[in-house]
Amino acid sequence: MASHPSARLWIAAWALAQGAALWSLHRAHESLAPAVLWPLYVLALALPLTLQLLAAHRGRQLLWALAGALCLTLAAAAAYVGHQVVDDQRGAAQGWSLALLAACWFVLLPFIEQRLATRHWARDYAQLFAASWRHAFQLQVAALFALLFWALLMLLAALFKVLGVTLFATLFGSRTFIYLATPLAFGAGLALFATREEALEGFWRTLLHALGSLLPLACLIALLFALALPVRGLAPLWATGRASVLMLGLMAWIVFLFNVAWSDGTVQGQRFGPLLRRLVEAGLLSLPLYALLCAYALGLRVAQHGWSVDRVWAALAVLLMAVYALGYAAAAVLPRRGAPWMALTRRVNVAAALLGVALALLTCTPLLEPARIAVASQLARLAAQRIEPDAFDYHYLRWDAGRAGHAALERLSREQEHPQAAQIRLQAQRTLAATSRYLSADLAPGDEWTPERLRAHLRPHPQGTAPDAGWLAFALVALEGRTLTLDCTEEAPCPLLSIDMDGDGQPEQVLLDGHASPVFTREGGHWREAGRLHGRNAGRLHGGVGGASLEQGVRTQAPRWHDLLIGGERYSVRASD
Repeated sequence: MASHPSARLWIAAWALAQGAALWSLHRAHESLAPAVLWPLYVLALALPLTLQLLAAHRGRQLLWALAGALCLTLAAAAAYVGHQVVDDQRGAAQGWSLALLAACWFVLLPFIEQRLATRHWARDYAQLFAASWRHAFQLQVAALFALLFWALLMLLAALFKVLGVTLFATLFGSRTFIYLATPLAFGAGLALFATREEALEGFWRTLLHALGSLLPLACLIALLFALALPVRGLAPLWATGRASVLMLGLMAWIVFLFNVAWSDGTVQGQRFGPLLRRLVEAGLLSLPLYALLCAYALGLRVAQHGWSVDRVWAALAVLLMAVYALGYAAAAVLPRRGAPWMALTRRVNVAAALLGVALALLTCTPLLEPARIAVASQLARLAAQRIEPDAFDYHYLRWDAGRAGHAALERLSREQEHPQAAQIRLQAQRTLAATSRYLSADLAPGDEWTPERLRAHLRPHPQGTAPDAGWLAFALVALEGRTLTLDCTEEAPCPLLSIDMDGDGQPEQVLLDGHASPVFTREGGHWREAGRLHGRNAGRLHGGVGGASLEQGVRTQAPRWHDLLIGGERYSVRASD
């Protein structure tokens, strides 16, 4: 029915409508606030795609009701996310929220399709499974078709440009053509999939069958690692600093590969023999252990450092993976009583999918907004004096924590009760006065750098030494010209390390200022910036934290691998983790 000529016309009409809407939003985006612009973009993207993918039900009034309810819900969530943006903030947190809204749309679409087809939301799990993977491959085919379409147009324009004809290059480069042609090409790809759905369904089922063969290997890895933990202990795992990420990644792979291999849960989809089934069951039974370890590791980090946005997202991921882990473990051990192998998985997958959607939507509300939770946690730690004011991240509140962070910074600028309230007020006021995240928050408009002011912002190392006078003069000029910035204060000065970095007998100056730590060298009597420090924990190289690191010792280390010159070009070896 989706391949009927009227369905193709329906898809093309909505593609044109989508292109026109996106073109209009592009023209108006400078004048619209994110709280208005983002939900409009969500509607312009989600509503046409929903109606195109569900073209088989285009004659149903219920389609309009369900598609409208879905897209308006996502648009409302996007409006809240956009409302949290203050000034010119464009943090990664908002990008993650919008990506999760796209995932919510994709997860809910099969439920809507089943409601339209059977009057039930989730009674037929096999249909939900087939619809999910069909939509995934349909969208991929459409994206590939649009990409090839543009590749051919660019080839056409380039060929005629060689002949001196620029008409095609001008036409294809115009925004009107781009915004109208791209959705049309994408819609053509959707219609192409519909006309060849039976053949393409065989292709994607074959691909899933091949991927599912990796499940026993993934379960074996989980079992071997679980057995090795009592022998080696947890200390090496915690020492990585990313134990939760590694274990969550392993759990996610097992969940993905199990669903690929288990397919829709029918008897026909069970291709593993008794021995491999026992191996898979054992691997699934290890998942609760990993969920428990992830929760424990995350709890330790929160107890030590409080909540951050990343830890909030990690907690939600652990919760969702715990539902899968406990559900799959129960499915592996509960008696089946004539039901197919792991039959309980159907209910677990539906419940986990809906829980994931609910959690994602709640993060776009005041109830579970990660930035709000992180800000409240860090403010509580500052008030309880569990973190020193000079180590508190005011910069994050100003530029990455949205409206909640900005409001918190305003409150800190009026702080009266903390024992170091004066220092907190000064830091908050200076951060609020900053006009760019890349310029020093310490300087208010009209302030000027002087040698005395610069020395007060530096902590020379080794202790008792004085900064090189020539470098100080160079740094003053760079600060006045805004080619050098300092993200430090008199209360938390930047460590300045004088050390020979290249073995020429002359010390370089290394300014430890977080991720922007520059290295300066003197050539011909003149100082210049030679490069910047890079490292996994470079962000900790500032203020009191950087000074504490210096106390543990400083030395240079020659690289193990020399650079390689090939045809006059230099190539360096970057060590693997």
